[in-house]
Amino acid sequence: MKVIFLQHVLHVAKQWEIKEVSSGYASNFLLPKKLAKPYTQDVAHSIQQTEQKKEAERRILLWNKQELVDTLSWEVFSFKLTWSWEKVYWSIAPRDVAEYISKKYKIPVTKKHIDFGWVHSALKTLWKHDIYVDFGENYAAKALVEITVK
Repeated sequence: MKVIFLQHVLHVAKQWEIKEVSSGYASNFLLPKKLAKPYTQDVAHSIQQTEQKKEAERRILLWNKQELVDTLSWEVFSFKLTWSWEKVYWSIAPRDVAEYISKKYKIPVTKKHIDFGWVHSALKTLWKHDIYVDFGENYAAKALVEITVK
């Protein structure tokens, strides 16, 4: 039976690899655990489209790095948090900043591009914090995250 692997299976196949396996192994192990799907042209086409979309996003980042850095440099990203009696009830994580940038600027940014500097996990204090949006290869934009109260 010909299957396409959805996840890496140790010593068998890597993710998105198409391989011929015995029908018993496929029907008893791979398919119930959702490690693989039966190979069809529709599945192959949808996976190919997904890969093309990822490649297009990667190329956008690669070609326009300097333009992205110029756009994001010294931008202020404002977030409002609930506050009561000198205590903040939420925090801003790198994924929150990445989602904000993705929505506002239509730039494919993920949490791995966001660097809070000396703060390792999340921003929780009310103030302006320096952050870096790092696109790799010495392309990084310094921006500010401003946390205010509701």
